[in-house]
Amino acid sequence: MARDKEIRIVGAGLAGLVAGINLARRGFEVRIHEGRDYMGGDLSYADSTIMDVPAIGAELGVEVEEALEPWTLTRAWAYGRKFEFGLPRGVEGFTVERGKGERSLENVLYRQALGEGVEVLLGNRLSKQEIKELPPGSIIATGLDREAFEAMDLPCRPFFCHMATGKGDPSRPSVIIYLDGFTREFGYYFQRGDAAGALVFSAQRPMTDGEKEDFKAKLAAGDGIEFDAWDDRVATWAAWPLGSWSNRRLLRGDMILAGTLAGLISPVLLFGVNGALVSGKIAAIAACDRDAALREFKRLAPLYWPQFAFRKCREYLPHAVLKPLTQAILSTYDPDSFPYAMLFTLWPPGYRYRTR
Repeated sequence: MARDKEIRIVGAGLAGLVAGINLARRGFEVRIHEGRDYMGGDLSYADSTIMDVPAIGAELGVEVEEALEPWTLTRAWAYGRKFEFGLPRGVEGFTVERGKGERSLENVLYRQALGEGVEVLLGNRLSKQEIKELPPGSIIATGLDREAFEAMDLPCRPFFCHMATGKGDPSRPSVIIYLDGFTREFGYYFQRGDAAGALVFSAQRPMTDGEKEDFKAKLAAGDGIEFDAWDDRVATWAAWPLGSWSNRRLLRGDMILAGTLAGLISPVLLFGVNGALVSGKIAAIAACDRDAALREFKRLAPLYWPQFAFRKCREYLPHAVLKPLTQAILSTYDPDSFPYAMLFTLWPPGYRYRTR
């Protein structure tokens, strides 16, 4: 196919790759600038999301199944009490391989992008100034990268994360959540295939050593989970798009935003996989028809405002209130008779998205 117009994309993550695939199919010459030397970075880890996989294939034109495994059971430790439950009725969830593995979602999409003729420039990190000087209509899809938020002058929140990765035990649930006094956010164990890990984070302030050790002690005591090497590297470069109620935006000046940079994460559990995929398609639409893309973008997160309000309440309520409230919600939840509270918590941007 003759390529009649060039477009630049910053970031070969989920949103950037989906945008590139769709634009290449529309006849664009696509060049993606990726700062890392290899796809997916230097870690193998897992993510989780609820997702309508047939809709992803039909609406976005990408195949994602290779990176997915069904997520059917969640274990939660809420202030010392153990809960186990399924997803709400009629909802499908998946753990998602991420990072450097051959079956990671990044690499699954990367192979599809190369097949469409997309040029991916690895090890080609652009500075803040270089991002600002990109041609009008360029797509910025840099995920959690704090420098990109700063380059686009977007409010953000720090991501103070303590994390470890390694091998998992297949007898455990693939998703385990820890809610306790060591953070106002949550701790998280994840597993997909052989890739496993755990993290605990805060968006308010750096975690103390005591809080980090408390989380690791609960991992070991509750589920026998131990990792050798923990670090805070993610906190040195990452940020969340939670600095403002109005952080969801498709356009910033002459630039098109996609994925996390566009604010498309769930404010409650910070799910971002589904939103990144869908926003990549909408960023591609914006390169051709901005009005149509804006109409699509506005439909992506119908629960964003109440989810953001819920987040703000959780940030300021004392743990003396959060403890009984959290335990009450989890103890009354049933996937068949009372699915709505959990669905509100889990609902990610772009879920069950259909183009108009």
